[in-house]
Amino acid sequence: MKEHLGSILHPSTLEPLFGKYFGPVQIDNSKEYNAGLLSELRSVDSVLVDILGEKIFLELRIYATKFKSGANLLLWNRETGNLQEISLLENGASSFIHQGSFKNGYWSFTKSDKRFNFRLDDNIRQGYTHSAIWEKNLNFQLDALAYTGEKNNGNWFTQISPSGKDWVFKNHSPDLRVEGQLSWNDLSVSLENGLLSYSVGKGYGPIAFPLENRIYLQVSPKKKVHIYLEDDILVWTNGEVSNLGNAVWSGNGKRKIFQDQNSKLELELEPEIEASFSRPKNLGTEKFIKTLYTVSGWIKTKSKKEKISDGIAILEKPQKV
Repeated sequence: MKEHLGSILHPSTLEPLFGKYFGPVQIDNSKEYNAGLLSELRSVDSVLVDILGEKIFLELRIYATKFKSGANLLLWNRETGNLQEISLLENGASSFIHQGSFKNGYWSFTKSDKRFNFRLDDNIRQGYTHSAIWEKNLNFQLDALAYTGEKNNGNWFTQISPSGKDWVFKNHSPDLRVEGQLSWNDLSVSLENGLLSYSVGKGYGPIAFPLENRIYLQVSPKKKVHIYLEDDILVWTNGEVSNLGNAVWSGNGKRKIFQDQNSKLELELEPEIEASFSRPKNLGTEKFIKTLYTVSGWIKTKSKKEKISDGIAILEKPQKV
């Protein structure tokens, strides 16, 4: 079931009750919520879509603020190590066609010969993403359909965090089954056995999209595990979410060992690609470092210790000046 909107708002002030909520939450902060005097100048609206297959990893971000809008697309060929990133930015929100909401979202950014779309339809329990880029050294097309209403995918995770005198809502999906086709120059990939995961952010903040650390694991042909590294370790397994508390990091150099405090998992992260990217803010930009890792190790699901056969991690952090 979805949380009733009133259950996460203070009944007299209509201010959010900060915290974590498990399960889909209907939120549209364009109407109901009280906000500070200058909130509109700090409004942010974004979606992050990850698609993971045997050969590729794709990350799509679409975002809008009061003063700018844009899209970022990152492509990683896991077989060859080739990485390609495309960033588009426009002043104003004119090309950001429709601001999405948690219940019925349609995010779209189009500029010249580049098109990015992501749509949620809660009525038919599907999500759809389409992107296309045609330029001299890149021919990219993506059409993918994700199923959001499957029985074992019921636990979303929503976090409501303070942002100055205002707040930011962030909603994470669990792993979703995805079907479709991706072509990238001479690479053609069927997404029948892939997964799609998305995060939606709305609210008021100084940046257009938050940095997000996440890990995707393949435990068996039919069992996938999705880990978000928020303040705590949040783990999805077969539609159930668990909180493993604080993360414990160790390792030498850029190789990392990731554990929890209760011996429920131990993962070894080997860096594959590290790159610096720009992150738009309401005023100006800043740099951040994104590192893509391959992951091995083990995780306990219920009482069983299972080996990781395939996984990747995406860690993002601000770049020190």
